[in-house]
Amino acid sequence: MAHATTLSALTGELVEVIASTSSQSDAVRFNVLRESSLRRLRHHNLLRTNQFEVEEKLNGFEEHFRVVNKDRLANALRERLDALTQIPNKWTPDILHLLLQLEDQSIKKSNIIDLESLRQPAENPGPPLTWDDIAKQEGWDKDDDIWRIASFEGDSSEDGYDEDADGSSEADLTSVSTVEARYRKSPADFLVDSQDETRLDQVRETQLWRNATPPKDTAGKLLKITISEFHAVREVLFMLNGLKNTLFDSQGVPSLQYQLKNTSWAVYKALLGSFGEAGRQLSILRRFSKQSQHVPLLQVFQESIEERLRLFDTEIANFQARYIDIQQDVVVSMARVLDDVKPHLQPLICLSDIIQRLQQTKILRPFHYLELLFEAAEVAQLEGIDAVYDFIATLFFECFRVYLRLVRLWMEAGELIDGDKTFFIRSSSSQVPKSQVWTDQFTLRKTSDGVLYVPRFLRPAASKIMTTGKSVVVLKLLRKYQPTKTQPPEEPLDIGKGFLSKYGYFAPFSEVFNEIFDTWMESKHHAASETLRRTLFESCSLQSVLDALQQVYLMSDGSRSDMFTGAIFNNIDLLDANWHDRFNLTAIAHEAFSGLSNAYQIAVSVSPDGMKDEVKDIRRSVRQGLPSLRIIYRLSWPIRIILSDESLVQYQTAFTFLLQLRRASHVLHKYRLVSDRVAGTANISSDQATYYGLRSKFLWFCNSLHSYLSTLVLGPLVSQLHASLQQAEDVAAMIASHSTFAKQMIDEMCLGSKLDPIRQCILDIFDLATRLQDARQLESEREQEEFQELSRLSVLSPSTKHSSRRYIKSGEEEDESFLSEQDKSSMLQDREKTFAEVLIEIRTDFDRHLKFISSGLRGVSRASGGTAAGKWDTLAEMLEVGIQERR
Repeated sequence: MAHATTLSALTGELVEVIASTSSQSDAVRFNVLRESSLRRLRHHNLLRTNQFEVEEKLNGFEEHFRVVNKDRLANALRERLDALTQIPNKWTPDILHLLLQLEDQSIKKSNIIDLESLRQPAENPGPPLTWDDIAKQEGWDKDDDIWRIASFEGDSSEDGYDEDADGSSEADLTSVSTVEARYRKSPADFLVDSQDETRLDQVRETQLWRNATPPKDTAGKLLKITISEFHAVREVLFMLNGLKNTLFDSQGVPSLQYQLKNTSWAVYKALLGSFGEAGRQLSILRRFSKQSQHVPLLQVFQESIEERLRLFDTEIANFQARYIDIQQDVVVSMARVLDDVKPHLQPLICLSDIIQRLQQTKILRPFHYLELLFEAAEVAQLEGIDAVYDFIATLFFECFRVYLRLVRLWMEAGELIDGDKTFFIRSSSSQVPKSQVWTDQFTLRKTSDGVLYVPRFLRPAASKIMTTGKSVVVLKLLRKYQPTKTQPPEEPLDIGKGFLSKYGYFAPFSEVFNEIFDTWMESKHHAASETLRRTLFESCSLQSVLDALQQVYLMSDGSRSDMFTGAIFNNIDLLDANWHDRFNLTAIAHEAFSGLSNAYQIAVSVSPDGMKDEVKDIRRSVRQGLPSLRIIYRLSWPIRIILSDESLVQYQTAFTFLLQLRRASHVLHKYRLVSDRVAGTANISSDQATYYGLRSKFLWFCNSLHSYLSTLVLGPLVSQLHASLQQAEDVAAMIASHSTFAKQMIDEMCLGSKLDPIRQCILDIFDLATRLQDARQLESEREQEEFQELSRLSVLSPSTKHSSRRYIKSGEEEDESFLSEQDKSSMLQDREKTFAEVLIEIRTDFDRHLKFISSGLRGVSRASGGTAAGKWDTLAEMLEVGIQERR
């Protein structure tokens, strides 16, 4: 009840403010507006803002700022978000959600300077209070007597003044400037007035060697200037700190005009050379740290070097403190200093060598220094230099994290930074169809030499990184992408400086890196790849599409394939000039494959080159017309990712060969000889016996080839494909499995370029089958003509007209009126030869082709390897049965 009362009161105030009306001015209108507004507020169905989604988006902005190297903006955003959590307010998510809705390209347009405009200006305190202001307020600014000097002599009265001071009163007037100047320090106030002139002279004397002139011996030869070891140590420490000194120049080259007191020249020169070499190496690092770098990957390397130099300078300062703030006895020795700084110098010298190699190389790759660091860590681990190994390996991981941000952005969000040329993946500038996103939208960047533009230690994982990002891109296109909760802005790899305590010094660095990186990468790769693979099988029905392709292209369902091919062959046998009509062919396919769920996606057509062939030539040879028959099964774009264009071409090649095989079998089974009882005679001539023998040979050949293709090639390969797709790790593995299946199918079906002569021989045998049937039909016509001539001349009964042996179709009810009206001479071969001559030629050609096929398969199988070679050998063994029977 209290809530309703409060809501009603607040609604009334809202109406008064917005509508500029009240219950006193216009009570009717006010009540109508208040009740309608109150009703809307009570029955609203809008949900509260999702505070977790708002927080996730803000964290995402912070991470994106860091990826694009805007760390100051990211820190400012994080600072304000942390401060906002300390102010409890239930409307905070709604306000932040409104701001997120109003943002416009904040990553590009945000500027850290704009934050200054949000600060409230400091209150102006006004001009400072001065003595003039006080004098004006008190009224004594014009009273000069107030500044007179009072005389307190004994003979003066209490109110008396020193008249002699009147003349100097004007000069003694104290102005504001003189009061302020009294408390202002001048440069002279900072001068130290040394009262110990003796010690000052001692200091000056100790520094005389810097400007001293080298003495000469009696022969006039210049001698070395002698210095103490304390001075030499001081100069060495200054040089190591990168400061100016007398013994070394800025490049670390020692001056040879000085000699250490009580030390041989050889020993001093050796010590000076050791320190000089160290200074030269350090100078390389210091010069590199001062260079201007614009690439984030090099900037982090430069910052890491600066940090190590600061740590080294701190150690040198601690060494200097030993000789300044002496707490215990200290031996001043250059050899001791060299031994003390050597452990700190050794890693820096190794790093300096890397910088020199980086500057001398001609390879213009920002990540090349990562490769050098990786190699140096491997060498240090192999040589057992633990300090250098720890130093270089830690530095490598610090710098690698920046490169890994690009990898993380790609693997988690499928995004690339515009204009970035350090990453090894690039996106196509033009828009490509969705079906080609996987193959053409993103490519691996390569150098002009064809080398992959990626650090050498990442090359084994480059393809998996590429696959993971592309999987995320495809999931976004399918609207199946579910981003993971935004992680805190910590570094991608959880590797601290003490990582060697976990992996030890004996494990090779390459193995340590591979274990760390593979563990991190596998978590990203498995999630995206498994989601996309499951989506293809469940949402896109990949398995049912593959089954449909096997029925349409590979003719796995014999009844449906016979229905489809039989209708086409009948039109060809009827010499129908419009047999290639694409609407008719498509309708036949839809009817034959009506059992498929997506049969309407099938389209059949003939290429323009195939339309130029005469139908009589198409009937005679399987090389004419049939290869130009194209069957197209329209696939959705996600399925086209798995089934490449090359694979679909191989499907079409297999379909054409199976169609040619079915054409030969159709010709052999289409016609049959009426039984002798019906024909009226039981005599079979030798030519007819030869014909039946050849026909059985052709039937045996076609059946053997069909059995080989269905049981030894297509069946096992299809089963293997299904198993490999189910076990595939990602989409790339699925694509590779299907491509391997298609290639093996073409090879084992004897359709590869290596077996092209054997395939041509097989097609020759198919054409011989058509020639055999044409010769038998021509012989039947000759017998019919002879019988009609004898019937006209003889006095036999009309009933004997049925004694002729008649060659008919397998279905008596079929209409032959069309063929009777055609010029059959145009479709029959060998009219000028006798039936016996034609049979002899066909048998000779068949035996020759069969021997060539069998011997060729044997030879190729022996010269080749793999599963295809074994199956070729099996097919050759199957065909040799026909050769042995002939013998």
